[in-house]
Amino acid sequence: MVLGRSATLGLAAEAFTPPAPTARADIAVPASRDSITIESLPDIGLWMLSSKGDIASWLGWRYNGRELREPINVIIVDLVSKSETEAIARLEAACAKAGFEERVGHSSGYSAIIGDSTHAQLPRANEKAFSDGPFEIANNHGRIFGPAPWMHGYVFTAAFSREFTDIVAKVKHHYRSFNQARDAFTQSLDVRTPYRIEGFLRLGNTVVGSSEITTGDHDGMAVFLVSRR
Repeated sequence: MVLGRSATLGLAAEAFTPPAPTARADIAVPASRDSITIESLPDIGLWMLSSKGDIASWLGWRYNGRELREPINVIIVDLVSKSETEAIARLEAACAKAGFEERVGHSSGYSAIIGDSTHAQLPRANEKAFSDGPFEIANNHGRIFGPAPWMHGYVFTAAFSREFTDIVAKVKHHYRSFNQARDAFTQSLDVRTPYRIEGFLRLGNTVVGSSEITTGDHDGMAVFLVSRR
């Protein structure tokens, strides 16, 4: 689904209600048209994808008995960088400054759709993610995708989640929240770096009414940040 282009940078797009899924096929891997456009930005894929190309499901961990799908919940626009290499370097440095370093102990190999292309995750290294703490303790962590060239700069998307660790359980990592991690990451960037929160984009990538699939506490909103300097 694509929204109209009446929204502007820094303002939330008009809300819409996505159809409730009635079968597993309704939540298939999205094509670029199953995304949302704000102003002239590329279409934004709604989900983080696994190494197999399907929608990532949080390591197969079940939340309240249902498969937990991983939504895109952050959109970042860089209006400063002159190349993809510069855009990546600037954002990675900002993540570290915001307290989200590249840390080991996380699954990797994910991707996401921006425009007509699939973009591999940052960090590039295996078993790493951007995280505000070691994997052995509760932490907010995520992967960033892009950059996608855009006529005014570069566009990234990201999927962040909060986890806690149970050292005595067979499955060590447990999901806690998508919203808490999204907010912790974006607010830290806003306070400590040139990437500023300019609005909230309603992607509508929540799953409701399904007995098999869930998106946890995700509210369908992506925090929208822009760096102009």
